[in-house]
Order: sequence, then structure tokens, then C-alpha cells
Amino acid sequence: MKRKTLALLLIGVMCLTTACSQGNNKTKENSDTSKTVSASETKKGDKKSQNYPLKISTFNYAKEPVEETFEKAPERVITAWQNSAETMLALGLEDRIVSTIGVKEEDIAPSLKEAYKKIKDKEFNDFTDTNVAMTKEKAVMLKPDFILAWKSTFSDKSLGDVDYWHENNVNTYMALNSNDISEKRTVENEYEDIMTVGKIFDVEDKAKALIDDMKKTVEKVTKATDGKEKQKVIVLSSEKDNIRIYDKNNLAGDMVTKMGGELMETGPKISAEDLVTLNPDVIFTVHMEGYGEGAGSKALAEIMDNPVYGSLNAVKNKKVFPIRLSEVYTSGIRTIDGLNAIGEALYPELYKK
Repeated sequence: MKRKTLALLLIGVMCLTTACSQGNNKTKENSDTSKTVSASETKKGDKKSQNYPLKISTFNYAKEPVEETFEKAPERVITAWQNSAETMLALGLEDRIVSTIGVKEEDIAPSLKEAYKKIKDKEFNDFTDTNVAMTKEKAVMLKPDFILAWKSTFSDKSLGDVDYWHENNVNTYMALNSNDISEKRTVENEYEDIMTVGKIFDVEDKAKALIDDMKKTVEKVTKATDGKEKQKVIVLSSEKDNIRIYDKNNLAGDMVTKMGGELMETGPKISAEDLVTLNPDVIFTVHMEGYGEGAGSKALAEIMDNPVYGSLNAVKNKKVFPIRLSEVYTSGIRTIDGLNAIGEALYPELYKK
């Protein structure tokens, strides 16, 4: 009887041991599964993104189309120039930026300055030569996996052409309105740049929200001014010996047309006498004077205080407006600022609260 009882006890222990072993195996399996799920999640904590692999079209320095593939959202990004940095910041991606090129803190939009301060490294440029902003050697040391920049950034004087980076598993993207990438620089190109960055980082919803705000601004003005007589507009910047014109192939010109102005046809450069003969109703004078009180005052004075221009309708009616270069050239998220500045100058009644 004792032997029978002992045998039963042994069987019970064996069953318990087996059950525990199976339980441990299940726990291990669950643990492994949990690790797999965690590894497949994005940094945002979302479920595995269906966005990747993602194919994106960009260009090389020769302006030839280049296709590249993103296997995941980049984690170490070098940005060049204001539009690139601000687009990343506006999309909540400041933690992905390892260095910026060609932008100072005072250049950043006020609403994005706190995010900008979180960037670990910054490489400044005084704009004396827009191609010399960072050496290829320093860029390599930063170990980037993505470079968001202008065409000029990939010249031999700066980071070198994109093929070098692609061969070293670093993706690139050139802003469509930068330098001479596009024959015609348009607001739609700015939309496309923002959406492309949104796709690359799997934040398309945020990118779409930014673009929708810009589209609403254009729609508001075009609807309200439908059928109204258009004002004749010239966008210019004063240079030493002549006046540079931002025509229909420039982003500034496209903005004027979209916001209901009649962009006057001229050559790329004109004289003071030419401007007097053209006699526009409205003049936008492009400047790089930054922000704060008095920004753009020098550019404004060059037109308003020059007796040569005293007969201009724009001067007599005080319709000469300074506008920042960053709002009308490769503008990124500032596209909405440029559109609103032009819209309010042309149709101030639409902007009255």
C-alpha cells in the first residue's frame, strides 16, 4: 500500500513538473512574440507601418531623376536650409535631426524655436557662398541615413553628388523649388515636398494638415475675388546695377497669380526706367532682413524714398510691400505666410477680423 501511495505521489510530481515546463515554454513563446511585436513597432508606438518599403523619386546634381527606397523611417537626418529644418520641426521630427546646415536660431519660425533647440548639432553659414555649408567629411562623421536639402547642397563644394550617399546607404531628397531643379517653381512643388517628407517618416496625416491649410488660404481668396478687376503686380529685389524680377516661373510669381494678382510680364532684370514705364499697381520687394520691428524697412525705403519712383501708382497709393525671401523661395511650411502676405496686400478687406 505504501509503495502504491509512493508511486502515485511520484506520478503527481512528474505531472506537475511537466505542466510547469509547458507553462514556462508558453511563457517563453509569449515573451518571444512580445519581443517580435515590439521590434516591429515604430518609434511612435504604433503598429507596424505598412508604409515601407517606400519608393521615392528625387534628382541628382545633373537634374536626372533618381529613384530610391526607404526600408524604414530615417533616424539620423541632416537638413540643409530653412525649409528643410522647419518642415521636419513642423512634423514633430526634431528628434531625428542630427545636424542643420545654413540656418540660425533667429531664422526659425517662433512657434518652432523650442523644437529647434532640441537638435544636437548645428552647422551655420553666413550666406557668403550658399554651396559651402558643410564638408562631406563632417557629414560622414555624423553617420546620417537621410539628407534633406537643396540641389546646391550636393555640389562638389559641399556634400558631393547623391550617388556617393546612395552607394553608402544614405537616402537623399532635393527640394523641388531649390536652385534650378524645376523649370517652373510652383506652390504645388512645395505641397509635394511636404507630403514626400510626410511619407518618408510615416506622418502623412500631419503633412496633409499643413497642406490643407495652405490650399484653404488660396481657395478663400480666389473665391472672394472671382470676377474682380485684377491689380497689376511686380515682385522684385533691388540689386546694385539693376532690378531683379521674380516672374511667372518663380515661386513668388506663382503665388501672386494664385492669390488673384495680375503678374506683369518683364525680362528677368530691368532698369529703374523700365519699372517707371511699367507702372505697376502693387510692388512686392523681396528682402532677407529677418524678423522683428523694422524688418524689410530698408528694402521698402529703396522704393518709397527714391524720387525716381515718385510717379509710380504703387508708390503714390502706398502699395509697396516688403516680403521675406524665405516666404517666396523654396518656402516649405512658410508657403502659407507668403500666400497670406500677398493676399492681404492685394485684398486687405478679406483679412479684416
